Amino acid sequence: MGLYFSTNNITSKTSQHTPSHNVKSPNQHNRQLRLRRHPLILGTAAVSLLVTALPSSAFGGNLIFSAFAASSSSSLSLPSLVRGGGEASSTARNMSGQKKYRHAPLATVSPFARPTKKIAIVGGTHGNEYTGVWCIKSIEKQRELYNQSEASGDGNNNNNSNNIFGQYPSLDLHTLLANPVAYMQNKRFVDVDLNREFSVEKLKRVIKEATTTEDEECDVRNEFCSADDCDSSKALSSLPHEAVRAREIEAILGPKITNSNIEEDPLTDVVIDLHTTTTNMGISLIIPEGDALMSAAAAYVMHQCRTKYGYENVQCLMHALPQRKDRQNLSSCGRHGFTIEVGPVPQGVIRHDVVEKTEAAMHSLLEFLHLRNLELNDEENGSSEGEKTVLERLKEVYPDSMVPCYRSAPAVRPGELSGKISWSNDATNPNFPAVMIHKSLQDRDFYPLRVGDPLFVGLDGNVITYDGSHGDEVHLIFVNEGGYYYASSGTGIGVAVKSQFDWETGWFVVESDEEGVEEVVVEEKDSYE
Repeated sequence: MGLYFSTNNITSKTSQHTPSHNVKSPNQHNRQLRLRRHPLILGTAAVSLLVTALPSSAFGGNLIFSAFAASSSSSLSLPSLVRGGGEASSTARNMSGQKKYRHAPLATVSPFARPTKKIAIVGGTHGNEYTGVWCIKSIEKQRELYNQSEASGDGNNNNNSNNIFGQYPSLDLHTLLANPVAYMQNKRFVDVDLNREFSVEKLKRVIKEATTTEDEECDVRNEFCSADDCDSSKALSSLPHEAVRAREIEAILGPKITNSNIEEDPLTDVVIDLHTTTTNMGISLIIPEGDALMSAAAAYVMHQCRTKYGYENVQCLMHALPQRKDRQNLSSCGRHGFTIEVGPVPQGVIRHDVVEKTEAAMHSLLEFLHLRNLELNDEENGSSEGEKTVLERLKEVYPDSMVPCYRSAPAVRPGELSGKISWSNDATNPNFPAVMIHKSLQDRDFYPLRVGDPLFVGLDGNVITYDGSHGDEVHLIFVNEGGYYYASSGTGIGVAVKSQFDWETGWFVVESDEEGVEEVVVEEKDSYE
């Protein structure tokens, strides 16, 4: 089904492409209806503001999301136990005593034993990053062509075999235009960065003025406020545009928050968020620590992009945020989240080569998920023909399961997904830096920065060197990212260190024999002057 949101009502449009393996259970069907009819989506003035800037021609409607046909599936168990998941704790060795992790993974059911079927592909989280929007438009065009071919009885032709819906039939693919108002205005955001609004803390936040007490916890999506005097509609209207939009998206893809202590399964198995950057980050695959399935997927995608598609500048960036509730980014709304970031490309520009790189990474990810689904189906039916599984092939590429990556510094300032070397801003314009990045660093993402190296240049021409505030040697990421001129996105240059993770567990692995692991140190320093 495809849902079209308007200022007045909501209607459903039935898609002819409904994979045969997706069968709605009554409870899942009812749960979908509850989400669609919720007052936050249907009736509030604040939500109406989300779409007033959109013409009816945008995606065939004001806002398109190809909604999920909820499927019932059982969790399959494999004979072998794969470590992963659990709460973060102190560094410890695994069961074999061979590897040492920053956090001790708890034994659990294999993260590779459950099919992943409901996939959301998101574009326009930042409204001026047009590559992702192009990609989801292309997917919707392929859906149209696939449905036409199926309806005509010509579903086995070569065109469908090259169509994304014909290539990955085990996946229930949907698209979401995340921030349509910012997209129509060719702006990164309207009020605040949408990709910083999805931690549980922020999803429950309400402005103080909305209540007469100091209690600020309010889940306006479910019309719940811990303060008796909190008016949920007033609380909603007091929030920034992107804070309201985040609650809508969380209701569609999640849930990530509930009113009970019982954690509900998200409607979405995997959220793939497509981004671009003005910096020379190449193809960067961004995943959270502790998600074994996404770690294996990233290892697979990185290998495929290099060997199948011939792209050399491909790397994995892992954020040290094991707890889903703490993650601020949109992709954390799903059971699993995967962000594809490609650059350089200017804001508000579509480049053919950048679209191709984005699609190469996206297709490699979908291929991994689809292949694993087929293998699980064969194992369940006892029809495995002895061919190597995708996980066995990963073992050949990474014999010790270790995958090189970059580990981002922890975020310490508002607006940051990860730690940054911040700069001071001009007194007359908070979005204009008081210093510029030194030319020796430009376009050198993932290169090392050492104490004493040139870092910034002031208006007086003086060179400001790196003082070691984040460690004696760090690797810079998102160097001179245009979006990071905004305080809402976290001002500055990203910081990371070289690391490695175990794709079977999703956890960073300690290289030394000492207890603990080298951390990126972030001093209490506001900015370089």
